[in-house]
Amino acid sequence: MATLSIQTAQIFQPLLAPARYKGAHGGRGSGKSHFFASLMIEDSLAERGLRSVCIREVQKSLKESAKRLLEDKLAECRLGEAAGFRVFREVIETPGDGVITFQGMQDHTADSIKSLEGFKRAWVEEAQTLSSTSLALLRPTIRAPGSELWFSWNPRRKTDPVDVMLRGQELPTGARVVRANWSDNPWLPPELE
Repeated sequence: MATLSIQTAQIFQPLLAPARYKGAHGGRGSGKSHFFASLMIEDSLAERGLRSVCIREVQKSLKESAKRLLEDKLAECRLGEAAGFRVFREVIETPGDGVITFQGMQDHTADSIKSLEGFKRAWVEEAQTLSSTSLALLRPTIRAPGSELWFSWNPRRKTDPVDVMLRGQELPTGARVVRANWSDNPWLPPELE
């Protein structure tokens, strides 16, 4: 079986341990998206058959998804068909008949979200735009044993549902949340300095 050794900035170390909820918030250039993309690939290698979904509140096309970043990470790590990854137009197949899909939550209803039942990873990118309705639909749907919900976001308002849930008075049981900014990114490109 292929293995992956991802370089992880110190700030994200707490998110490597299993947790029901994982959150990384802060400014641009911190490496939040790169961390979660690498972790999704690593988890897909470690758990054959893992089903994962990458979510945004609104996603009108795959160009607006995390798919390109995941494809770049696979290329960077030289992981392809030999390791069990196959990139298709709308999904990425992972080792052991697993899959990574890409969806917009705004298009889901209580009935349609059931298509995600059995998924063990859900990564919400740009989570500051996630509505309370979408969050309420997502949380009980991703419920397989050992499942995790990941959130990466640039905070806007304290009243945004993700901020209320992961930065409010009471964190949900099993939550790990970090604040990351450009100064925490050891690989910050000079163009962002």
